[in-house]
Amino acid sequence: MKILLVQSYLKGDIFPPVYPLGISYIASFLTGHEVRIYDPNLSLNPIGDLVKVILDYHPQAIGISLRNIDNQSRKKPLNYYGDFQNLLHTIKKTDTSARIIVGGTGFSMFAKEIMDANPEIEYGIYLEGEETLSELVDNFEHPEKVRGIYYRKNGAVHYTGSRMLPHFENSPAPRRDIVDPVPYKEGEAAIGIQTQRGCPLNCAYCNYPALNGNRLRSRPSEDVVDEIESLVHTYGVRQFMFADSLFNRPLEHAAGICEEIIKRNLQDKINWMCWLDVRGVTKDFLHLLKKAGCSGISFSPDGLSTSSLISLRKGIKERDVWRLLKIISTDPVVKDIKFIITMFINSPGETYFGMIKMLFYKSVSLVVKKILKRNINVQIGWIRLEPDTEIYKTAIKQGIISPVKSLLPENTDNIKTLFYLNPSLRFLDMVVLTMASVTESIKGKIKQKVIGRAL
Repeated sequence: MKILLVQSYLKGDIFPPVYPLGISYIASFLTGHEVRIYDPNLSLNPIGDLVKVILDYHPQAIGISLRNIDNQSRKKPLNYYGDFQNLLHTIKKTDTSARIIVGGTGFSMFAKEIMDANPEIEYGIYLEGEETLSELVDNFEHPEKVRGIYYRKNGAVHYTGSRMLPHFENSPAPRRDIVDPVPYKEGEAAIGIQTQRGCPLNCAYCNYPALNGNRLRSRPSEDVVDEIESLVHTYGVRQFMFADSLFNRPLEHAAGICEEIIKRNLQDKINWMCWLDVRGVTKDFLHLLKKAGCSGISFSPDGLSTSSLISLRKGIKERDVWRLLKIISTDPVVKDIKFIITMFINSPGETYFGMIKMLFYKSVSLVVKKILKRNINVQIGWIRLEPDTEIYKTAIKQGIISPVKSLLPENTDNIKTLFYLNPSLRFLDMVVLTMASVTESIKGKIKQKVIGRAL
């Protein structure tokens, strides 16, 4: 069977296109079928080129990835779900005979709602889809035999029931031969390598455990570094990211991969980024990451005050967040690493004093950046409400959002109404939002002047 897999379309995204890792894994399971992958984010004419691909290839099935519903920005929202719907309409108009299948993280978050709202979709893949799609393409006439899918019958949407998450530890490598990684090489974190799936944490705002399970399914260190070697020697890739929710859970897993990189003398040929849990991070561990080629680390303590950390169920203390900043400020070994620390401005347990402490933390980080020349960026944002999260239940109880209001955006402006806003911090929240908007405006004007002078 001829199958076309289409990458998530992130129209308006300011970051370089991200390699389609998820559907490359999907392709590795579609043995015995002819598979192509199309990434609209690489094209100057995304929709027009998609039409050309369909008319040239004549696929019998088209699988569409819906990874992100929006960009989770309250200041400058982008409605990726709307772009997905436009892409879906184009596919259906171009080829009415191809079976249309949708999957991906964004789809799984709103599976039944998306199926009901978009009759063009014949089948929906719920959660991780490697094994599910492989079975479905061999059972299109009897989808009820395949666990983990939504399908249409007699005008109604049916769900076949949950299935076990795949054993990622033993999964085949993603099909890099179908989509050349070279066009993605310039992006600092555009090419991903997954070392494990699942998240053992229980953060109040996050639905990763619901989507990927709370049990870690980790690949052997040797297999991970085999994939790194292949990227380096076959495609000349030098930059990549470890696309795990947390690279250092458990700590031994990350350390084992770093040691294997060093053992094979790859550290001087690569630069990579990762997301780390604050817990267990020591100078020695950061030194090991640096020695293995790490050039960027993201942390998400998400709060600073004790009350906010408790409400977010982070399992860390305020001193852990300050200790991290101290290491970044004083350790010369990690001076060249790019650090990103993300926080939420008004979580359920936050107070005025807590918000002021957070802004003070950011101010200290700016001093560290300017005076001590450390590459650090503390990013403060807002919590986008998502289904299957404790904070969504809290928002309903507090009357912040109606239980009948959909978390799927109706349009771009509607996205701004889908964030958690602590009722007791409305005034300070508006002050911070205004300051952020003014700062963005000033930056934009400065950028325009610089471009104008350059021209």
